[in-house]
Amino acid sequence: MNLIVAVPVDEALASFMGKKGSANSITFYNRKEGGDVIVALLPSQDEDKTYALAESLLVASSVVLSTANLDKRFGEALVACSLLDKKVLVTDDNDASALLKDAGLRDYSIVSRSDLLVRLRETASAQADGPVRVDIDKAFPVKGIGTVVLGFVTRGTLRQHDKLFHTSGKEVLVRSMQSQDEDITTAITGTRVGISLKDIGDKEVEKGDLLTTQAVAKRGTLTIEYRVGKMARESVVEGARYGIASNFSYSECTVKSASGSTLVLELTSPFPAEPGDRVLLIRKQLPRIFAAGSVGKA
Repeated sequence: MNLIVAVPVDEALASFMGKKGSANSITFYNRKEGGDVIVALLPSQDEDKTYALAESLLVASSVVLSTANLDKRFGEALVACSLLDKKVLVTDDNDASALLKDAGLRDYSIVSRSDLLVRLRETASAQADGPVRVDIDKAFPVKGIGTVVLGFVTRGTLRQHDKLFHTSGKEVLVRSMQSQDEDITTAITGTRVGISLKDIGDKEVEKGDLLTTQAVAKRGTLTIEYRVGKMARESVVEGARYGIASNFSYSECTVKSASGSTLVLELTSPFPAEPGDRVLLIRKQLPRIFAAGSVGKA
């Protein structure tokens, strides 16, 4: 089992779940027990990095929401959770039942910290079959090895010596892989993986780029089907400007058209997206993450 878990607001809880690893706008905590691996994602708590909260929730397969402090950070995370159809485990530190109801959170369970790891394993979903996809959050050079990227296998099974397409359109070769400091030859969906790549330089790889069986190019315009959170009260109109997050990608965007539940968005910084990818929209006022959507074909 490989499980990616977002822990939006509680560093102590993330530390309980695993050993602190790499960090950028998201800090990764890793736990390995037997054949099970849990990677907890703690987003930056900086006020100007709301995108980190959005990215961690989008990449994760489930969420652990701490009620240790029922403050504005908890409120923002709660609203964001209510926009995504993901299992949420809510800790029993404080009674947040009224807030959960007001936010419209549906698929959740109240858990004690002592039962948390057991309950997390119960949330693990089946292997996501299909063409391979790796979402990248970091790239760097390693002497004697070459370009190494870090990311998650978000679909399919990645194998050593696979040939994949990078977002740039370049075909690259998987020379070798590591996960949890061990050499591996296969990586299933949910695996946190470091990949040594041939035929591409580290400066050519950006956070949010993809490795896929079929090439996925960056898109400067996205059509999405969206809904606004119950507590957000936002009227999305043509010309409005927001932030948009999709897994490890983020950009500012302008609403080119708004018709019913359909938005056409023009991105300041194009990023790769496949039909069906989930996105979160971010505004300036609280709660900043106010709407979710899925990417269309156009």
